[in-house]
Amino acid sequence: MDATFLEKILFAFRYNDSIWHNVFLTVIYILLALSLFTLIRRIVRYIAQPRDIRDEAPRTPFLKTLFKWFVGSLAFLAFPVILFLILTLTLGSSDRAEISPRTLSYEREGVQTSVLLIDKFIASSMDRGVTSGSSKSYVYAMNEKTGETIWKTGIGRAYAPYLMGQTEERIVVFDGSGPLVLNKTDGAKLADARKMESSNTELEGRFPEESKSYRWDEKRKQIVFQGLDGGLYRVDPDTLEGGVSSAKLSDYFKEDDSDTVYISDRLSIVQSGKGDGNYYIFANEETAEQLREGTFAQEDSPNASSEAEDMRRRIYTGSLLAGGEVAVKDLKPLIDQVFLRGAFLSDLNRETADSDDPYMLSGFPDYSSIEKEPRMPDFPESVDWPSRMTVEEYEAYKAEEDRRIESYYAQRDQYDAANKSYRDQKTLYDHIAYSLMIQNGGTPVPPFHYADASGKGEVFLVAHYSSLASDADLLISAVDIDKAQVLWTANTHLKDIESYSPSGERMTLTGRGEDRNSYAFSLSLKDGSGWGYDFRYDRKLEF
Repeated sequence: MDATFLEKILFAFRYNDSIWHNVFLTVIYILLALSLFTLIRRIVRYIAQPRDIRDEAPRTPFLKTLFKWFVGSLAFLAFPVILFLILTLTLGSSDRAEISPRTLSYEREGVQTSVLLIDKFIASSMDRGVTSGSSKSYVYAMNEKTGETIWKTGIGRAYAPYLMGQTEERIVVFDGSGPLVLNKTDGAKLADARKMESSNTELEGRFPEESKSYRWDEKRKQIVFQGLDGGLYRVDPDTLEGGVSSAKLSDYFKEDDSDTVYISDRLSIVQSGKGDGNYYIFANEETAEQLREGTFAQEDSPNASSEAEDMRRRIYTGSLLAGGEVAVKDLKPLIDQVFLRGAFLSDLNRETADSDDPYMLSGFPDYSSIEKEPRMPDFPESVDWPSRMTVEEYEAYKAEEDRRIESYYAQRDQYDAANKSYRDQKTLYDHIAYSLMIQNGGTPVPPFHYADASGKGEVFLVAHYSSLASDADLLISAVDIDKAQVLWTANTHLKDIESYSPSGERMTLTGRGEDRNSYAFSLSLKDGSGWGYDFRYDRKLEF
């Protein structure tokens, strides 16, 4: 998706976010204006020259006048323009645009809008192969349908900025040193930490500059932060009123905070959603055969240590670990289509990570709840020997006691064999259950899905690649699980996904192109149509 050489030249004569470039371009335009002024002056003098030339010298032909102007202008502009283009193309090749992982979406006046935060590195000089420059961050509001920029606001040279949250009218950003409130209508800066302090005496000298000290309370639509004095404070972005919070620090700041928990963005296994114990599984033919044979994830499996993994994956359906069995006899392909390095997209909304989504693989039943653990036999009671007995009675009692002991040891042998079998099967079951959960990143999270056009079926998004080449494009396919068919496939032109955010009937994905710059891709969930946006050159990409 990188611009062609001709496009880069055209972009060079357009104002951008680089100060030195804009100053130099202004000088070029001033010189060009002076040259055009000279041309206009010559044309006026030519027209005003008297027609009666009896007392005048012969008039210079008009084409010759134009030619002299052209040669003079070329000599006048050649050096600054060439120098400008060399600097722009050379330094511009080092410019970078990074998209913050989080995206905010909302609808305003009938326009579905996505808000993204972009951190741009703008090169300003190069010395002995070392490029110097500065980073500047911008908040973009994009029309999701058309790809047009609604507004763009610079938040300065921010360190580790990110989008915190939104209210009905405002957006809250961490600008690298504190919270910043923006207007949704035009992106105007409404308040920063200093203004919030001036409005609330309780907040004076309390705002930290580290991002880890801030949280967004989605329920109350408020900024929450641990102040420099250790206390917990709140600010309402709409009213800018704030003060001490009555909540506990542990309610927002925990050692096992969800922000530090890894959540996989792609899932290999989801439940059928019907409560029938069946699953949909992404697997290649070798893995499918291992699942059928019950040798999945075992060290002695012929494919367990294969150096070259088959990336041609299909969607299979079947029961996993049903009744404690490790073999999946009913495993079969759902559809024949192959997805290279394919997997289901997960729902990255952290609030749904603990949901009761029927398609989420939350875990497998404990083996002890399926198979009853063998019970060790009780040691036999001793024979109640009488105080006085004959030799025959003694032998009879002794024989009974020996029989009880022999029966006990026979039962012990049976128990030991059953217990070993139970333990071996439980170990194998637990190992396969753990390995299957690892296919989904180990953390329960629901897949991203939505209702089909009829409202009766569910559509899942599948991420896969156009080929196994290192620069292959990432594809997104919509799969109707109930109808067992692929509805559409879209080429995102991205090489990988950094984040994605659904909003209404569209989804915004961000990722990297072949030039390692970040791009955004807006995808229609109806038909797979979409557009891209290049934040490095601020241009819409049509596909």
